[in-house]
Amino acid sequence: MSQLLESIYLKDGEFRNLLYHEARMQLSTKAVFNSNQKVDLSALKNEAFPPTGLYKVRVVYDTQIRNVEFVPYEVRLVNSLKLVYDNNINYHHKFLDRTKLGHLYSLRGKADDILIVKNGLITDSFYANVIFKKGGNWFTPTSYLLNGTMRQSLLAEGAIKEASITVENYQHYQSCKLINAMLGMDSSEIPIEAIY
Repeated sequence: MSQLLESIYLKDGEFRNLLYHEARMQLSTKAVFNSNQKVDLSALKNEAFPPTGLYKVRVVYDTQIRNVEFVPYEVRLVNSLKLVYDNNINYHHKFLDRTKLGHLYSLRGKADDILIVKNGLITDSFYANVIFKKGGNWFTPTSYLLNGTMRQSLLAEGAIKEASITVENYQHYQSCKLINAMLGMDSSEIPIEAIY
């Protein structure tokens, strides 16, 4: 049975976007395991979690939570992205097994990370959704692989908008950022020229 993974931001005792994580876990357990089991992450607050510092909370689950780890987190600096192409990749659910994504990541050459292109459309990086800046506005591809919790949160807040971003038009943007459960709007900006 395939297991799923949820990564949750914890800083100085505060969890971020738990409702978005619960909703995604609920959808994934229904789609992958045909389970209607209610997902409730409020129990995380009862765990003996570190009260200070920045942590990635790794939740491994299937029809129930199997393991919870609190891993100290440091932001990995990404300065360049390589376009890699795969028209067959599907990653609608965050599986623990990331072999296919790992293979694409291995094609990055000297770049720090990858941008996956599917059928001419920009999707995600190896471990994050992506947003692109044009003027003073930020846009995220409608062609994402995984609908990340930070992506959903920023869309709901109106901080970003969706757009069709392709290999033909991404150069019309000025820069991009990687976003995920651990990286928000304050993540580092990557010049568009650093995508190749």
